[in-house]
Amino acid sequence: MAQLLAHIAEIQYFWMGKALLITQEEDPNITRSDVENDRRSAGVVDHAGDSLDELVQGVVAANESPVAVTGGIATDDLGVLGHRGENNLITIEGVIHYLAEHAAQIVASRRLIGQDHRGEADMS
Repeated sequence: MAQLLAHIAEIQYFWMGKALLITQEEDPNITRSDVENDRRSAGVVDHAGDSLDELVQGVVAANESPVAVTGGIATDDLGVLGHRGENNLITIEGVIHYLAEHAAQIVASRRLIGQDHRGEADMS
């Protein structure tokens, strides 16, 4: 649970930062670098021992980040292009949708995991 909540908090900061980067640079590559992947892993591990209250507070703070960032992006900029890797163009709006889809996948996965564990408990 701790790693999941830490990941949810991290992805919001990371991807909204990438959306903002698209407004600041000409066609930036927003794919995670090896260094960014290492930071992501370290950040999740660093919070693995946090209490549930601390983790929830981290997610709440992270939830405010996309709102603040998207509020600072002009509507006309939503179609500005960056790219994720080679030949994979993505707009600012696309980054925001990607983040929303990823968050929904995490929630759905967590529900399935919870159902599996309840099923295992029922079989015991």
